Amino acid sequence: KTDAGLYTCDIGTDVAKSKVSVQEKPTEVTKQLENKTSPAGQDISLSCELSKADVNIRWYKDGKAIRKSQKYDLQQEGTRATLIIRDSTVKDS
Repeated sequence: KTDAGLYTCDIGTDVAKSKVSVQEKPTEVTKQLENKTSPAGQDISLSCELSKADVNIRWYKDGKAIRKSQKYDLQQEGTRATLIIRDSTVKDS
């Protein structure tokens, strides 16, 4: 994106101009979530890899947004996004 701008070719007697715009590639999931099975009471960690770092991540369970709490820990480091479900119960399925 930093290459966007107005470019000119000046030969003294004439000038050619070009406006350059650069569109960023959309962020993609490069490593999908994996299905997990765990005994009740254990923490469960889900993670996915993204094509870019520092992307706004939102986690959902059954269509409802998950927020950081004592139950859920949301982590993001570089291109990896991780959800940790603490002290899992059958309701977490």
